[in-house]
Amino acid sequence: MKNRKPLIILVVVIVLIVAGWIGWKAYRKDNANPVSGLKPRVEMGIGHISNITDSTIDLSLKLLVHNPLPVELGIKRFDYFVQMNGVTIVEDEYAKPLLIKSRDSTVVSMPAQLKIKKLKAEGDSEAKQGEDSADYHFEGRFTLNKPFLGKDTVTLDMDKRLPLYRLPKVEIVDFDLTKFRLGKSEVMLQLKFSNQNPFPVQFEDPSYVVSLGTQERLAEGSVKGTTKVKGKSSEIYQIPLTVEMGKLLKAAGQVVTKGKSIPFTLYFKTKLVSDNDIFKKSDVNVIVAGELKDLDTVKKNLAK
Repeated sequence: MKNRKPLIILVVVIVLIVAGWIGWKAYRKDNANPVSGLKPRVEMGIGHISNITDSTIDLSLKLLVHNPLPVELGIKRFDYFVQMNGVTIVEDEYAKPLLIKSRDSTVVSMPAQLKIKKLKAEGDSEAKQGEDSADYHFEGRFTLNKPFLGKDTVTLDMDKRLPLYRLPKVEIVDFDLTKFRLGKSEVMLQLKFSNQNPFPVQFEDPSYVVSLGTQERLAEGSVKGTTKVKGKSSEIYQIPLTVEMGKLLKAAGQVVTKGKSIPFTLYFKTKLVSDNDIFKKSDVNVIVAGELKDLDTVKKNLAK
């Protein structure tokens, strides 16, 4: 019996190992992802653009974190960045704790801000090549509450081909004094709206303020309703603005002394309406600056 006891223990150990191996294989088959296996994985998408200015875009990123492991993952925080065609357009951190249960997924909405200059440069480059989509790369370094398999951080990344979103553009084409009155006069402002996306967008209840030289708020006005711009197209609209006579005379004096080198500024505020969920109900607060002589160049280009 004494000689048989070690043999029995060995057999039991072997049976447990085989059973554990078979169980792990079965668990892996039922829970593993075809791409990442049993490694936690992420999926990223753009949720919604909330505000567009002339320099930044405020948006939310939707991040899905899936944990196929038989243990839960407690995450203190994570640092992340997003690249479009190799150019980093978002880099930030998410400081709120996350708990991802075993064999479960968690969706995180992360506020982010990106610089229009980077997005525009890359978007224009791709558009010139006839591209309407881009390669997006997400990478996050997740700091764990408790080490797992000897590691206190997990790095997850994702690559995906997504549409190349382009921001609607607003330009001043011209403005003329149409109705001269002693109290208030009317200025007809011509604006060019450009939409380089394949889907249409609409500007809802846009309002405008124009400053000329040192004369702030020379003219202002608003248009009720929606201004629609089809996909891949540009439209020019005439916008009536009112201007007080005193402000007009001061601005005219500056034009006489400085000529067409006098600067102007357009403050444009509206809300976007679109069938595309990313742009739907986005606030737009854009400042367009230039000089009067720039309008001559724009008009010549339009006439070509």
